[in-house]
Amino acid sequence: MTSRRPLLAALLIALTAMAIWPSGAWSAEPKPKPYRIYMALWRGWEEAAQGFKDYFTNQNIPVELIIRDAGQDKSKLKDFVAEAKRLEVDLVFTWGTTVSEEMLGRLDTVAADKHITEIPAVFAIVSQPLGSMVKDFASSGRNITGTTYLVPTETQANLIQSYRPFKRLGVVFNPLERNAQVAIGEFSEVGAKAGFEVISRSVDLVDGKPNPASIPAKVAELKKAKVDFLYIPPDTFLNVNRDILTGAALEQGIPTFAAGENPVLTSKAMFGGVYRYYTVGQLTAYKAEQILVHKIKPAEIPIDAPKRLSIIINMPVVRQLGLYPPMKLLGLAEVIDPTEGKGK
Repeated sequence: MTSRRPLLAALLIALTAMAIWPSGAWSAEPKPKPYRIYMALWRGWEEAAQGFKDYFTNQNIPVELIIRDAGQDKSKLKDFVAEAKRLEVDLVFTWGTTVSEEMLGRLDTVAADKHITEIPAVFAIVSQPLGSMVKDFASSGRNITGTTYLVPTETQANLIQSYRPFKRLGVVFNPLERNAQVAIGEFSEVGAKAGFEVISRSVDLVDGKPNPASIPAKVAELKKAKVDFLYIPPDTFLNVNRDILTGAALEQGIPTFAAGENPVLTSKAMFGGVYRYYTVGQLTAYKAEQILVHKIKPAEIPIDAPKRLSIIINMPVVRQLGLYPPMKLLGLAEVIDPTEGKGK
């Protein structure tokens, strides 16, 4: 009997240890190394960036986000390129046309010493990537891929017509913003076929920069030209000064349609047809996952937009203008109505 005591004592110690330390603690595998993503932003953290981040959280994909904001200062972007290369990150995310073109390079100017070429990259919130950054939406032909966020011009025109038929479409634009000028050109082409005219007014430049104070006068000129709608194109300057622009239009009694969500959601544009920034960010993260996790080359990943179009109607502005949407359109829309304390 005494010979069994050492064995019993050893068994008791082993059982006690198992009770104190779960079995998984002895066989736990090390946590996977997070993917390092360099996020280059243009005007701070917003919905597309949040959607990008949330995707990885929801998919349980470990990432380390290295976030840099240019604060609309173009001169900082060359330093971002150098830093991303020095850190040898796994992927670069660029937000907006300016950041993407400056860091990833345009097709006709891309250079390995000035741009991100060896590190795979994804871009988001780029207005006109085709022809400027990529050869084709099916394949960039480069070490990059990304998403588009603008609803096709013809679809935008049809949405405006479905709300209220129009013959004259007014546009205030920044002459230094190529995206806005491209949008005006595309609307003019659609208008030539659909039977409406595009009337545009450029904001004034002071010391080589667009002057926000000139916006109300330009809107007043469009009112005198008897425009039926004011179109707000993709333009950082107009987005920053959206309260001035939409307020002036409202004062003149001109309904507004926005290509982006901010003038409707956080200002006084009447309605818009958009791909929501948050959804664009998530789709961009999905493409990043294909690159990082599934090892698919960026050039093999198509560039596209979210599948779902959002129609957003700003009901307080609708009431102030007295221009209520048709019931069919209203039934498809997301209604923003702070006075009701909810969005529908």
